[in-house]
Amino acid sequence: MNIYLIFGAIVSAFAVIAPGWFFYRLYKRIGRRCTIQDCGRMLKRVSKILLPPDEVISLRSSKNRRRWWIRRVVKLTFTVCERHGPKLVKIDTNPISLWHAYWVQWFHKEQYYLDDQSLVEATRKKLRELYMGGRHENLDPQVTDTPPISLGTLFIGFFEELDEIVGGE
Repeated sequence: MNIYLIFGAIVSAFAVIAPGWFFYRLYKRIGRRCTIQDCGRMLKRVSKILLPPDEVISLRSSKNRRRWWIRRVVKLTFTVCERHGPKLVKIDTNPISLWHAYWVQWFHKEQYYLDDQSLVEATRKKLRELYMGGRHENLDPQVTDTPPISLGTLFIGFFEELDEIVGGE
């Protein structure tokens, strides 16, 4: 075999792979930084997998048929800043492969447990924002839409009605 052909293939592979690796590392260094109030700290990504209570990681489904995918799963991805705390950035309901589920069960068991209270609060905040809109984000929990009850508010319509009855006779 021609040595120049082998050497050229190695050099061309290095010329393609090295810049890709360099730009990927540069993105990891710059792209995952906190942007809240120009914080600039590195963000840590935390992934959680939520299975339904009746779901078990096995080769057999609940209907006792062979399967390769777990379809009823919710994957949550958080970014955690040391100063600002966690933020839910992705909710994914795509199925996961059985191989991935076993891999996580063997090596990253903490992904199956959503026990950190700050992550639970970040999830509630994001779901509230998605379903109720952003305008309800900064509401005081003590504030209510119900007007205060007083004797004047109870009898507003009563006095007008009584005046019509008395004036009409």
